[in-house]
Amino acid sequence: MTTAIIISLCILVLLAYLFDITASRTRIPSVILLLATGWLVRQGAEKFSVYLPDLSPILPVLGTVGLIMIVLEGSLEL
Repeated sequence: MTTAIIISLCILVLLAYLFDITASRTRIPSVILLLATGWLVRQGAEKFSVYLPDLSPILPVLGTVGLIMIVLEGSLEL
């Protein structure tokens, strides 16, 4: 299970890097691409009945950190 988590995090970092490169060329913010990717992964997991753990206890913390990251990235692009 730990290996799957590490591989998933590495794939997310690579996707974020690729989206950052393509965002400068397409003028679509990389945050939008990452949000769309997250939505597609969630829909695919539901379609193929992949088990997703319940993250309700740590969801407020993750949401706050995500919001801070989005605001900081947006301020860098100004």
